[in-house]
Amino acid sequence: MNERVSLYASSLYNVAQEEKCEREVHESLVMVKAVLSENGEYVKIMSSAAIALEEREKLLEEAFSGNVHPFVLNFMKLLSKKRAFEILPMVAESYEKAYFKDNNIERVKITTAIELGDEKKAEILKRISSSTGKELLAQFLVDETLMGGIIIETEQSSIDASLSGKLESVKRYISKI
Repeated sequence: MNERVSLYASSLYNVAQEEKCEREVHESLVMVKAVLSENGEYVKIMSSAAIALEEREKLLEEAFSGNVHPFVLNFMKLLSKKRAFEILPMVAESYEKAYFKDNNIERVKITTAIELGDEKKAEILKRISSSTGKELLAQFLVDETLMGGIIIETEQSSIDASLSGKLESVKRYISKI
């Protein structure tokens, strides 16, 4: 399955690169993935042998035409025809990894004990971006159990500079004595 997902994702990415529309295709895939995660039955319908291919293509046109990049719509039709529509979310993830790598983008999850203002968020992102050299897509979360400080998580690393994290480190140290 992974080889098939990789092949489809790289093929779609290569076509998007040739046409210089990688970002638009990525945005469409993100939107489609979100819609499909909320409508699991739709995925089953799009792969069903009980529904004629023409009907499935018509459903895709009605739902997505004008809302997604034409490459993505045609790609969804292809997956439906191959009765492989269920791999679309995995293809979208694989496409995203290639897109992020080529465009020096990284997701970061930042957790704090209190809600931060926009200026503080921007300051934190600027510092992380300057140290990583990457454009960041940030998700800010609040976890009151941290008691203070911050936790920064990327795909490559995790930094726990929270008060609860430091207390846990002290607890582990003391238990070893």
